[in-house]
Amino acid sequence: MKKQFYLLKRLLFWRPLCWVFILPFLSQCGGNVVQPPSAKPTRYDKPLYKWVELGPNGSAIARAVTKGTICPDAAIDSVPVSMRTRPANVNIEEKGKWEVTVCEVEIPPDAKSVSVEGTALPLLKKSPSRILVIGDTGCKITDDDAQSCNNSVAWPFPDIAGAATQYKPDLIIHVGNYTYRDSLCPYDNDGCRRSPHGDIWDTWEADLFLPARNLLPTAPWIFLRGDRENCVLNPKGWFRLLDPFPYSEKCENFSQPYNVVLDTLTLSVMDSTSADDGSYAAAKVSKYSSYIKTLENTASRHRWFLTHRPVWALAQNPNEANHQDSLSTLNHTLQTAFRSAQWDALLLKYDMIISGHLNVFDMFSFNEQGTPPQFIIGNGGTLLDPAISARVRGYRIGLKTLKDIKSVSTFGFATIEPVGDSWGVTLRDKNGRPITSCDVGSASCQ
Repeated sequence: MKKQFYLLKRLLFWRPLCWVFILPFLSQCGGNVVQPPSAKPTRYDKPLYKWVELGPNGSAIARAVTKGTICPDAAIDSVPVSMRTRPANVNIEEKGKWEVTVCEVEIPPDAKSVSVEGTALPLLKKSPSRILVIGDTGCKITDDDAQSCNNSVAWPFPDIAGAATQYKPDLIIHVGNYTYRDSLCPYDNDGCRRSPHGDIWDTWEADLFLPARNLLPTAPWIFLRGDRENCVLNPKGWFRLLDPFPYSEKCENFSQPYNVVLDTLTLSVMDSTSADDGSYAAAKVSKYSSYIKTLENTASRHRWFLTHRPVWALAQNPNEANHQDSLSTLNHTLQTAFRSAQWDALLLKYDMIISGHLNVFDMFSFNEQGTPPQFIIGNGGTLLDPAISARVRGYRIGLKTLKDIKSVSTFGFATIEPVGDSWGVTLRDKNGRPITSCDVGSASCQ
């Protein structure tokens, strides 16, 4: 009995020390080393998704998402470069919610090529001729509505993304609202069974990255911030994955506007997340009014104004009759902010305003000379809003008078191509087939 006790004591004493003295020799001898229980090797996985996005001050950024903790290899003009993580760390309380690493590297303006993990990514063409616009793409699961996310007829964004990839665009603009899965799928709804929800990676992957996996590396992107990317609903996903500015832990209600300047075209991007549709607060009006100092600083022959919430638009209540009493106007905050003579003069220089927010395709033209047409392209997959069927010619939206309208409630996306010295906007269905075409110069649609 004493002998057995003696052997047990020696085993308990020497077992911890064997990792210190024996492990190095096993390694040198080329044997298969069994890691000690406390060892946690850093993971490296191939990136799940890769893309290029455009941002302020002429910036272009290559980004990647990986399940590992090490960023993938990248190269610019065949020279290896390091990608940095965004953000640097994941908080303990987020384990299981954000167990992915977001990596990025800036692309110099004169770069001729960029690749991530050996895959070439697209660079910006200074004179793009095939521009794709898509918006409001997420599958809607709220306490009131439950879209069938597992059904491509009810939620066709995967099909739309596939058709958009086949279009082979030079530039892609997403006008915002990427994820709508706010609530748990109802227990008796098989159409959204096992759907993730909330501002976590699984939701962002299901709503955007997985269905758009082939579209992401097709062309550079401009991502607009929608009202669903505010500081309450989905701030973590927006600021970690898509926001073009340097990462900050603090959620900003107002992101600075910026211009993407091409050869003859400037795309002015404005964050209208906090612009209330049906009311206007003095502080917000003042904030949006001040943005003119940034946006007016360009002399391009053509300009487009990109903002998620439309400046001048109508929405029709589906539960009321098809008359003007069923209509509501928006956006009251932006209309009030843009009433100054300086803003009025600036907007006259834009060819068109492109927005989303309403889940429909709309084109509004106005009687006031020089007012750019307002396009709404928010039909990318979220439950559709009704088309406007009321007679609206001559209807007042703020200080503007409606001249004409084209309203189509169908899933799809839009493509924009140059036509002479103007532009043609084509609404396409979920399979990419043309539905209607609009001439920007004359602000009219067929």
